[in-house]
Order: sequence, then C-alpha cells, then structure tokens
Amino acid sequence: MTTPATADPDGPDGAGDDGLWPGDTGTLSFASRRALARLLTGPLVQAHRQPEIWAAVVSDEPAMRSRLADVFLDLVLDHDAGIAFTRQVDTGGRVEVPAVLRTETLSHMDTVLLLHLRSELSVAQPGERVIVDREDVAERVDVYRSVVDSDRSRYARKFDASWNRLKSYSLLSDTETAGRAEVSPVLRHLFDADVVAGIRDEYRALIEARGGADGEHDGEPPGGRDDALFDDDEVVDDD
Repeated sequence: MTTPATADPDGPDGAGDDGLWPGDTGTLSFASRRALARLLTGPLVQAHRQPEIWAAVVSDEPAMRSRLADVFLDLVLDHDAGIAFTRQVDTGGRVEVPAVLRTETLSHMDTVLLLHLRSELSVAQPGERVIVDREDVAERVDVYRSVVDSDRSRYARKFDASWNRLKSYSLLSDTETAGRAEVSPVLRHLFDADVVAGIRDEYRALIEARGGADGEHDGEPPGGRDDALFDDDEVVDDD
C-alpha cells in the first residue's frame, strides 16, 4: 500500500484510503482540492493563466459543484471564455442562507466604468479577448461626468481610483502594453440584460434630472457606443 509520504498527490490514488496526510478524511484528489481552494479564495480561475487549476475544475466539475453547494455557493463555469468563479446561490426564496462572499458597494464612477466595459464585451465574439485603452475609456465615459462629479479634477481622481479598483477585483488586468488592459469576461455574468436595463434607466433619470451632460457638451446628448445603455431598443444581451 502506498503511504501518504510517497503517494503521487496528482494521481488517481492521491486521496486514497490513507489520505494525503495523517488524519485526512477528505475524498478529493490533491488537484481537485487545490482547485476547490482556489475557487473559494477567488476571485476567479482563468484557463490561460492557471491551466492546471482550470483542468481540475473541468474534470471534477460535479464534485466541485457539490462541495460549493455545501457552503451555499454556485459554480459559474464558462468554457468559451475559459473562466470559473463562485457566486452566492439563488434559492428562489425557498430558504434564507448566510452571505458567504464579500460584497462591495459600487460608486457612481465604478458603475459607469463597468457599464462601458460591459458594452465593449457585448460586441466581442465568445472567447475573444477584449483589450481597452485607458485614455480612450476615460474619454468615452466623460459624458457621464454630470452624474459622477461636475468638478473635472475630482472626476479625474475618481476615474483613476475606479480603474485601479477594478484591477484589484480582477475585472481589468494589465497587458504588455502600458495604458491598455484586458476586460474580464466575468462581466458578462455579473451584468446581464436585465441588470443593464435597470441601471440604464436609473442613470438616464439622473442625467435628465441634472439637465443632461454638462455645458462642455453644448447640451447635445452623449454619442458613441455607450448610448446603447440609454436606448430602450438596444439593451445589451449576449444570450
């Protein structure tokens, strides 16, 4: 019989009768346990960045889902995008469950930036990498400045803070080119068509309450791709 000290933890017998260590009562292989731990610590598993972890999640998906369900979490597995992450289960009101994942409150700037990045994802093919230029994004979302902060200096600082915050959440990641970042396909799952429509309506009302964009836009409605978020006939939906 193979002892834990000499067992191949990545092999099929890695979590055999003797376990991986004295007193181990787990049943998953070493690779699957490592993948489960990565899913729990988050924020996500990416196939091109963590191929071994990704392979373990895919190959042992039923066990991953079962273990996560035990702690009120659901596994989101997107094969086209090559990503896996967890989110709170939706019980449909049948049972009240404790909050397991940490939640963050989004600022106006965070929301505006996320909506723009989500619109960039909507025009990309499944599995296609979406790369954005920081200065271009700043220019495009400037039309929402009346909602975020009419003072340009404060607005610029808020944009910088939100950009860096989204990177810390792994929703943006640096590329080899300075000033350019890759948009995480996770946003497709966080912002579906209904969520986009709801936020769109709220921001349209806020802009109208403030008399539209500020004077630097000469009262003209904002142009460009982000108009889709304020157009009743153009709700983004990737389904």
